[in-house]
Amino acid sequence: MLYFSHASGLVISLAGVFFWHAAGGPLPWLLGPLLAMLGGRLLGMPLASIRHSRELGQAIVGLALGLTFSHDALLRTVTLAPWIAVAVAFAFLLAWLAMQLLRRLCPGLDPLTAWLVALPGGASEMTAIGARRGARSEWIVLGQSLRVLIVVLLYPGAFALFGHSAAPFATTLAPLGSSALPWLLPALALGALLQWRRIPNPWFIGPLAISLLLASSGTVSGSLPAGWVELAQLLIGMALGVRFDRQQMLAAPRFLAAFVASLALLLLLAVAGAGLLAAVAGFPTPLAILAMAPGGITEMCLTAKAMGLDVPTIIAFQLCRLVMVLLLAEPLSRWLAPPPVRS
Repeated sequence: MLYFSHASGLVISLAGVFFWHAAGGPLPWLLGPLLAMLGGRLLGMPLASIRHSRELGQAIVGLALGLTFSHDALLRTVTLAPWIAVAVAFAFLLAWLAMQLLRRLCPGLDPLTAWLVALPGGASEMTAIGARRGARSEWIVLGQSLRVLIVVLLYPGAFALFGHSAAPFATTLAPLGSSALPWLLPALALGALLQWRRIPNPWFIGPLAISLLLASSGTVSGSLPAGWVELAQLLIGMALGVRFDRQQMLAAPRFLAAFVASLALLLLLAVAGAGLLAAVAGFPTPLAILAMAPGGITEMCLTAKAMGLDVPTIIAFQLCRLVMVLLLAEPLSRWLAPPPVRS
């Protein structure tokens, strides 16, 4: 039965790629499988993603994005530190505002759960903090997963609607030859090590760090062979879409309505803040919007790469925000969000 679910998931995901591409939708290899798997799961179909598909997809994307860092690009990202600090502080302010609205619209929600739902961090990391402090883990998982899903679906579509359409993954770098590919193998070992050490997003950060160092030092120059990034998007899209099922979505209707409203507020303020950042710092507006988007770092970087934007800048903003959220989420929760009282 499990093999049938895996095979069905792969077939419906490939069909999603075909139909989304035929419809002219952005990022067909990512959003096609995501929408196909999501629709199938909500209809009750027995679908499953390939085991560890998101981890493998993240590793490939990490390798691909790290190779875009030249020595000059790496030095340029260091100069962004003041703007990154402002963006991180703004992200925490937005999370606090979203938390307040979430609690107002869903009165039974305790402050700690609302805080961990509103923060733009990883689902597993926020859930782990909630488990230690007595929050409602099932709502944290649902809220964090929905946030990534909605942002990944909304941002590429909005860019396409306003004329910033995603182009194929063209690159000025020639594909790496077979002699250069073994240099990238230690990246997988580093990802495994970071996973063992419980570092967040290890399968993205480990390969990214290795390929970034190799590219910025001039040891390796080139891009991944054709088809690798498309494969990564397929795997990530499948893994994102399969997270949801009908029973889960129907179990907490009031929480879902409150969460969507709070996320809408967060996204509107994030776009407004990005517009201000673009005006003051001189960034292109699409770049600033993706830099401050409260979505998954892998998916936002894929969107930036597809649009031909400055990927190292997006990585710098997204990665620094993620690290600071993971470092400060629990300490700030002790001040802003006391744990729920259990009777």
